[in-house]
Amino acid sequence: MRVLIADKLLPTTAAALRAEGCTVTEDPSLTGDALVHALADGAQVLVVRSTKVPAAAFRNPQLGLIVRAGAGINTIDVEAANAAGVYVANCPGRNSLAVAELTIGLLIALDRRIPDAVADLRAGAWKKGEYSNASGLAGRTLGVLGAGGIGMAVAARARALGMRVLVWNRGEHRRADVEAAGHRFVADPLELAAQCDAVSLHLALSEETRGIAGRAFFTALRREALFINTSRAGLVDEAALRDAVTDRGVRAALDVFDGEPGGKEGTVASATLELPGVIATPHIGASTMQAQEAVADEVSRIVTAYVQSGKVPNVTNLAARSPASHALIVRHMNRVGVLSHVFSALKGAHINVLETKNIVFEGGAACIARIAIDSAPADDVLAALRDGNPDVIDLNLVSIGGTP
Repeated sequence: MRVLIADKLLPTTAAALRAEGCTVTEDPSLTGDALVHALADGAQVLVVRSTKVPAAAFRNPQLGLIVRAGAGINTIDVEAANAAGVYVANCPGRNSLAVAELTIGLLIALDRRIPDAVADLRAGAWKKGEYSNASGLAGRTLGVLGAGGIGMAVAARARALGMRVLVWNRGEHRRADVEAAGHRFVADPLELAAQCDAVSLHLALSEETRGIAGRAFFTALRREALFINTSRAGLVDEAALRDAVTDRGVRAALDVFDGEPGGKEGTVASATLELPGVIATPHIGASTMQAQEAVADEVSRIVTAYVQSGKVPNVTNLAARSPASHALIVRHMNRVGVLSHVFSALKGAHINVLETKNIVFEGGAACIARIAIDSAPADDVLAALRDGNPDVIDLNLVSIGGTP
């Protein structure tokens, strides 16, 4: 298996894959057309972290799997992957604690104004009186938007600081987990904002969540509240955030923001970062050695499973519901040509096979195949399927959705 690693990962990843017999190429400099050209050499697996994977990458017919060494897959053209039949997998939860730790660090830094105090001291200014008036966090209320692994890890650490925690999540499927952890579930983000001294965002970016922290949100948020985003820049309307900082005394800490550079080094220009009430870090939430080691292990596990079995852990782009309307359940002898007979008859009837699973019984004499199809065969086709091969023991047609 030929594997291309197009981002800088720990060397243990490549070493583990080479130990499995993979041919591994590492080139973290690849982007854009250079990445497409490199894939054309026949890579079967692509591993990326922050590198964007454009639609042109899928011109290589040998490419079968892309692994994102992180949680999100927003840097990958998933629609193009779907059209090409390429698996897209990720490494969810492996960097949750790293992001949660940075979030809590930013929360404390905002409350105590640590960056400003350090900057003044380095400039030779002693301002003990100014920096002695922090509110403190114990007994205050933190709102967490997003009840996934990172959000819940932040909530747990905030509780350890003595904070009261309110949680909002898209849908109520996490309500029981939130309440079991001792937090209060809130059904509306504006209701949450109105009750909070601090808010932290931990949501995936989607059409539903884009701009969720907008003008209505910041209007509802308490004056002089603390606001933290270590998730996705697109969750925040930064113009509304700047107004909240300027007009309502909100203080913000951002690990992600509009216009941040894409590489490891560069320059940055941001109207938001220029405001005195805003502190920021350069998108380092997931970047601890612990997180990198966990992600490296998970990448190795995913690729190894694909190499050994063709199965992909953590695959993200399979259909949630099969488009098949019916399934043929074929019990048959374990002999050459049985399934070929079935597929040939279905082809002749212009019926498309969508999924197939064949299970062998103990002893190896007989099997049962479940064949998902897009329409129901006519009675004469079913008769031909049953009677056209002596090794077909029995056959049943079941409706599984779609057209009855």
